[in-house]
Amino acid sequence: MPLARLDVIILSLLTANDRTGYDIHKWLERNGTAVGYNTQPSQIYRQLTRMESVGWAVSSVEERDRGPDAKVFRITEAGTAKLESWIDSPYVPAPRPLDSDFQVRLMFSSPRGPAKMLELVRTELAYRREHEEYRKDLDVDLVPRDATPQLRAWFKESALVQSERGHYMVQTLIAWLESAEVRLKNLVDSQ
Repeated sequence: MPLARLDVIILSLLTANDRTGYDIHKWLERNGTAVGYNTQPSQIYRQLTRMESVGWAVSSVEERDRGPDAKVFRITEAGTAKLESWIDSPYVPAPRPLDSDFQVRLMFSSPRGPAKMLELVRTELAYRREHEEYRKDLDVDLVPRDATPQLRAWFKESALVQSERGHYMVQTLIAWLESAEVRLKNLVDSQ
């Protein structure tokens, strides 16, 4: 069974510390935009229950002096193995730059150290360099059939502005990837 993004997030958080569903919800409230994920507490609790049923997590009740007792979840060996398998699985960049899957992989593979991060950065960088396209032509399907020459000129200019936006965003991403590659390579070489 492949891991969904919420599975990766929960298993990674449980790898760092035992947590309640509420702890996971609070983490997502703070960091969900960075990993392209936001959810309701009910979904987190359903996912934790499913993880228990497949043996990726176990729970225990933690008695509390104030407030109700808490159900605390801990990752199992099977859960750790599933997460490790995901970390080791081939990363295939998404066609859309800044897709959150790259950020999720980068964030949750970091316990493996700089060599794993360097591998991810190099994969993303190679893909972005290969697929960088500048100045896409006007999509004639967006131009009304009866458009005046002025309207056609405007649609062409609009397409150029949009194409440049994508180009500059990808160029900025490539520059960051190149910088990260140098930094991570230095870390790997110094080990």
